[in-house]
Amino acid sequence: MISASGFIVDESLAGVAKWLRLLGFDTVVHQGEAGRIMMRRATQEQRILLTRRRDMIERQFSGRICLVPAIGIGPQLQYLVEKLSLEISMSQLLRICLICNRQLHLVGREEIRDIVSPHVLENGEEFNRCGACGRIYWKGTHVRNALAFLEENNVRIMPERG
Repeated sequence: MISASGFIVDESLAGVAKWLRLLGFDTVVHQGEAGRIMMRRATQEQRILLTRRRDMIERQFSGRICLVPAIGIGPQLQYLVEKLSLEISMSQLLRICLICNRQLHLVGREEIRDIVSPHVLENGEEFNRCGACGRIYWKGTHVRNALAFLEENNVRIMPERG
């Protein structure tokens, strides 16, 4: 399991950042050029720096950095899970907003009745809301599709401990 508080990625890895969030990992995308400012932020926030830029490895940096191969989102995600020994469980999924990287909070049906469609309200079992952007998440077909994507890319989800 990672010992850092999360990840910071350059803009070229924004797609991977979204998947890391879906898997429950605090992941910020650094806006602007990947360089000293990004490295400083990674150190200050105790984040593992993920980049595709080879020149970043050669720079003086006291934090942890991982060079991610440019091979597509699925294989990149699989690479990171293996390289960083990331443990993924079902209970971690959809706990962080995919858009703004904030923790999601469980909400009741009444709180979202006027926000989601009647079909979602009727068929959803559990709803989460981002306190920052207001986005609502629920376990619908997108979760099934995400799990299929993970399986296709050999990203394994650990069985729940109980």
